[in-house]
Order: sequence, then structure tokens, then C-alpha cells
Amino acid sequence: MNKTTLLLSSIFFFSFINLFSQNEEYQIKPRLIEFESIGKLGDSVLSIKMPIATNSLRVTTSNKLPYPIIFIHGLNSSSETWNTTSNYLDSQYSFTFGGRFDFCLNADNDNTIANTNFYPVSGADIAAFETTIMQNGDYYYVNFNVNPDGTIGTDALSNQCAITKQGVALKKAIERVLELTGKNKVILVGHSMGGLASREYIQNSSNWQADNAHHVAKLLTVGTPNGGSNSSDSGIGIFVGIDTHSEAIRDLKTTYYYSSDPGRYLFGGIEINNSSNMNEHLFGSDFFNIDVNCNGTIGDNIIGLNQKSIDNLIDFSSIIGRLNGNPTDGVVTEESATMDNFITGLTYPTKYFYYTSSGLEVHTALPSQYSLLIQGLDEPNFKELAYEIDTNVNYTGFTTVQEDTNSLIDNDYFRFNVTENILSTVEVSNISTSQMEASILDESGILIGTIENNNGSSLIVNNVLSSGTYYLKLSSLSPTNSDYQTPYNFSITTTLSTNSFEDTGIVFYPNPVKDILNIENIHFTKMSLYTTLGQLLEIRVNTNASTKNKIDLSNYAKGIYFISLENDNETKTIKIIKE
Repeated sequence: MNKTTLLLSSIFFFSFINLFSQNEEYQIKPRLIEFESIGKLGDSVLSIKMPIATNSLRVTTSNKLPYPIIFIHGLNSSSETWNTTSNYLDSQYSFTFGGRFDFCLNADNDNTIANTNFYPVSGADIAAFETTIMQNGDYYYVNFNVNPDGTIGTDALSNQCAITKQGVALKKAIERVLELTGKNKVILVGHSMGGLASREYIQNSSNWQADNAHHVAKLLTVGTPNGGSNSSDSGIGIFVGIDTHSEAIRDLKTTYYYSSDPGRYLFGGIEINNSSNMNEHLFGSDFFNIDVNCNGTIGDNIIGLNQKSIDNLIDFSSIIGRLNGNPTDGVVTEESATMDNFITGLTYPTKYFYYTSSGLEVHTALPSQYSLLIQGLDEPNFKELAYEIDTNVNYTGFTTVQEDTNSLIDNDYFRFNVTENILSTVEVSNISTSQMEASILDESGILIGTIENNNGSSLIVNNVLSSGTYYLKLSSLSPTNSDYQTPYNFSITTTLSTNSFEDTGIVFYPNPVKDILNIENIHFTKMSLYTTLGQLLEIRVNTNASTKNKIDLSNYAKGIYFISLENDNETKTIKIIKE
């Protein structure tokens, strides 16, 4: 090693350690910078997609989505499988690639034993690496196609390792994304086995974050074998380099070939290998190891992933491939890909989208079908699953066809909180669909004010809101298959109001009022009158330059009203009682 290389290694070692050293048992493993951007596929050398720095700060507030997306690839694959889709996100929507989390899941290069320890623990199976640029982004990659030294490649069969280890690694990726973005939830998109890695994280509380929450708002599975698949260890699978003895093949099994008993990872059972249990190969050893839960011992009674509960307050969607009109994508059957067949009783059932094509298989083509992926990524259509957003922040949302028809309404729900009386203005722009409606609902789902319709490409909703939790509901009444190409932009702008005006000197009397309301010590140019439900009743332009004004309310019924007073510098809202 020359002096320059040694210096670079030292710089990156200390920068990575300082960047992320949460505890003594988990550190980012150092590697040479050139290792992170060049990969190997067989005898070919490939350039790997890298994030581009948006500014000099590691944490910014520039992301466009309510929650960042994390893409997870499948068996014997890599994060590059998402490039067609992510390149479209970059060019069409100007999304920001936040960075890539590289994990070697066989860091000790020993296939015969398994554990979930991280570098620098001696003998650890998991080593974590990161791209040099890690920033606040709209989406991130998780990559298991990594060697123990951090080079991108398959020498250690890392992308064919146990799903249990994938779930543990995903915990660290989510932890970092929450840190980088400042968000409180993420969206997981998993292709094939990547969907099971996502479920492994979600369905095992031991994988969750330090606050004992999983922080997943949505899971989109793409050709995921929820019921297992026996296809990858024969025929084309062997041809493309899949090792039939690997931990991943063991875990993906619906049943074992010779013993015909159910796959332990998905359906449970004892970790034992004999003629009646986990018997896969006629000659030689069956698998490198049978330690399904990767705890260093064998003989445990495994509770299968499909035997475990799952949080119902996650927005589930799924893309399923159909080959030549048949219910299979060539690798995973439609029955196996249908998650509701294996996780029953979901309060909010999975939304399904289908890709039909011809050929030998369409399974590997699914991650590049960005139109379907954006359909699957569409915002929740139930308020209970609503994405949490902040006021006075600009966001991007999508209008998509939600089923295999153009007639179904696309409802998108967002939740926001108000801590004081405010005048809220919802502004939606860049609307591509012909008919969009917007409304504000209270915590119980009751409409506040009125439903507003778009005028061309824009829409505005004004309401006076008191302290509490509210929902913004955006409904596209006639979405088309091309609407996904043009996402809408939206924000909720709030102007602070107050219930008490002692500090400002504003005086209004009498309150309750029968007819004339006197307002003093404020000059306002416009007055807006609202009901408690936020319905705008009247707007008056005030040409009086005095700070003493009279407002005639004699024509209004008894009840509670809000009056918003505006001038060039401020807006104040007062609450009155009409007798």
C-alpha cells in the first residue's frame, strides 16, 4: 500500500467513524473511496449509481415527499436493479438520491455459521458501509451485493444470505435515513426477497428503533414470494449463479424438495436436517447451515414469518407479474405474491397492481416498471393511514389510477396538527387531472368548511382552524394512466392567530354581540368572517384608515364565529359569540 492510499484510507476511516458511531457494537466499516462506485458482475466492471451532493450540509430541508423511500433489491441482485426507476424519478420529478447503504452479510466469509453481529465485533457476519455522500434525500438504496472489504460484488454470497440478517441490516438503514432526513417514518419498496426483508424488519419488534417503533408508513412489495418460491434453485436460477446451498434459498422455500415439509423461515418448525426435515438435496449437504434465526445455535423451534402478526396501520400495496396470461411472473406465483393470502385480517387490505408481459419470465423486469411503482407508491386512501405533514412546507403528491380501470377515484390523505387558532390556506398547483377536490376533515373525519374544486391546474381552500389534529383529503375524480407523469404540488400555509389579545392591545366588544361589533387598536384592510366549521361567509374590504372600526353582524344567526383581520404586515383572528 503506497502512502497516498494509506492516507486516503485513514481519512475515510476517521470520517466514517465520526459520522456514525452510535454504539460500540455498530460502526461504519472503512473502505477506499473508489470501491463504492465500481462494481463487478462476472468478468465485467460496472459503474455504480452514486448520489450527487446538493449542498455542503449533510442535513437539509429540500426533500419533496412526506416520507423518504428506501429501495431493497432481491436474491442474487443489487441496488442497481432500481436504476431505471430512480433515473426516472431524478429526471421527471427532480428527486434527490440521498445515498446508498451497503451491507456485507457474510463479512467473516464463513458460510457454515451465522450471527447478526456487526463489525467490529470479532467474527461478525454483518459489515456496514456507506457512500461518501449521505444526505437528506427523497430516496435511498440498500445494497447487499457487497464483499467483506466493501467492494461491490458477489464473492461472499452476501446477496444470498439469510433474510433474518437482512432485517437486522435494514434496521440500521432506517435509523440512518430518519437521522438524515429528520422525518419520523419511511416508505419501504422491496423487490422479490427485498419485500421479505422489509417484512422481517416490520414483524419483529427486536429489529425496531430505539423508541420501540418501526417507523414504516408504507410497504410496497414487488414480485415478493410471501408464500415462498421453489423456482430460484433450479433451471435459470442455477444458470445465473444462485447457490442452492445458500441461506437465502433455504429461507425462500415453500417446501423442501425431498422431505416436502414446509419452509422453516416462512412457515415455522424445528431447525433440524434429516430425511424428514429440511431435506433438499439427494446427495451431499443440504445447506451451508440451518440456523434460520441466525442466533449461533441450531435446534430452535422457529416461528415462521407468516405466523407472526403485522401492524395494521401500514399502507400496503403490491405489484404482481403475470407471464403470458398465466398467474406467475416466471419465478413467483401470483398466489405466493398475494400477501393477503398469508397475512389475513388486515384492516386495510393490500392494494394490487399487475404487470402482464410475455417471454421466459417478467420477475426481473418488475423493478423497472416505474409507472406501476408510482401507482403502488400513491398516498394512502384511508385517513387512518394518512401521511403526516408539516404546515408551511411544500410537498409533491401523485394522481394515479388505483386499480385496473380508469373509473376509480384516487383519494390521498395527509394528517397535520395545529397548536393555536390559525387561518389555513391549502394551495394545490400543477394539477394534471381534470377534476380534483380538496377538503379539510377534523380528527373524527367530519368535514370542516366546504369541499373545493380545482380551477384548471390550481386549487385553494381557506379555513379557520383551532388547536387540534386535521386531515387534508385530495381526491382525483377521474385519474388517467398518464397523470403520474405530472405530480401535483401542495402546501398548507398558516397564519398564526390567538385567543387572547392582551399583549397586542386589540380590543373588541361587546362579546357576545347582538348587532354592532367594535374593534379598536388595529388597522386592517380586509375582514373575513368564518363559521366554526371554517366556512367562509363574507369578505369585506376596509377603506377606513382609523384604528377604530364597527362591523355590523345583525344579519347573522346566533352562534360562534371567527373573524380574520388582515393588513400588509399581519393577520389576526378573533373568536366572537353572536346573540
